[in-house]
Amino acid sequence: HIGLHQGWLKHKFLSLSRYRARVYLEACKPMASFLVRALLAILVSALLGNGLNVDRAWRSGRTHIGLHQGFQNQSTVGCKATPDESSRTILRLIVQNDHGSTALEAVLMSSPRLATLCSSDVWQCEGHKLLDKEGHGTAEEERDIDMVLEAYSKYWNLSQPVFLDKKTKWLSLAKEEDKPLLEAKLPASLQMLGVDNLLTSYVIMYKPMCLWPMSHIIVQEVKADPQRRARAELKGLQDQMELHKYLVSVGRPVLVINYADLLWHPGITKRRLERFLPCLGSLDIDFVPKLGVDIFPGNEMKISTGVKHYGEMVDPLEYNYRVSVRENGTRGECLVDDTRPNKEVDFTGGLEQFLDSEEQKMLNDAYLYFDELADDI
Repeated sequence: HIGLHQGWLKHKFLSLSRYRARVYLEACKPMASFLVRALLAILVSALLGNGLNVDRAWRSGRTHIGLHQGFQNQSTVGCKATPDESSRTILRLIVQNDHGSTALEAVLMSSPRLATLCSSDVWQCEGHKLLDKEGHGTAEEERDIDMVLEAYSKYWNLSQPVFLDKKTKWLSLAKEEDKPLLEAKLPASLQMLGVDNLLTSYVIMYKPMCLWPMSHIIVQEVKADPQRRARAELKGLQDQMELHKYLVSVGRPVLVINYADLLWHPGITKRRLERFLPCLGSLDIDFVPKLGVDIFPGNEMKISTGVKHYGEMVDPLEYNYRVSVRENGTRGECLVDDTRPNKEVDFTGGLEQFLDSEEQKMLNDAYLYFDELADDI
């Protein structure tokens, strides 16, 4: 099978569920458009007696289909291996609250070429907490990109080629912030270093629905109102999906990671991150940030073990998640189970049961979209 993440279809439709068959048939639309264009090109070439560059037409078709479906080529990179001294890349992590962003950040911190906001001594090194500290904590104020960059530049190590910006709140703002970031007025401190160009790069990480009991905070939210928590999950996924489609449409580099792969396919995830971010060099998937060096007391990042080691200690089947390794991908799956997902809740089955049928369809669509993107080695 040719992977759908490259914009092509899988065969054996009869073996697919009705739902997945519908999704794949929907994907035929851009394929049909490409085939019509290709046939017209062949016809015109024949009439004019010109030669046809089949390879070029084939690559053009793949690009057309890939962009329509919201996918990028595996060769897409978020930064140069040797960055220009006059440029800096803002690496934006787009992750829902309590969905493993700290674990991913710790892996990226293993690179000496990455600047974080941890020296601001705010909770989890997050930008919105820094803005709260600076007295600019509303969503409207966060839209003032010039102000945001001025605040962040006080704590980023400006000599590093990559600046980390972890966004776990107001994910829907990430799309409208993208273009202003590239057009923003550079802080004087950056200009003094000869920097005259800002670039953006994105890593979007999502978490399979059945893994919600891994977060103590989410467990408390589920106990209080499971429907509200399920709808918050759906809203976050939709915001991430909308952002991803936008980023691909404007040619912005973006990588999608499954939190389950970070834990249980750490080697593959490490390779994907290094391939996407060559400017960071080699990453340590089991890195533990050092207090007073990488992190500070106010960050409250109580990381006692690395991601790889933590994944080895946790059995995914305890959360009804089955890890699978295939020749051409890493995709696991949440199992249908009637057992209680967490001893603190009083219901059995998955959290999606608290959504109506239309919401469940939207949730399935979002997970299928991201699963295809993350299913890549």
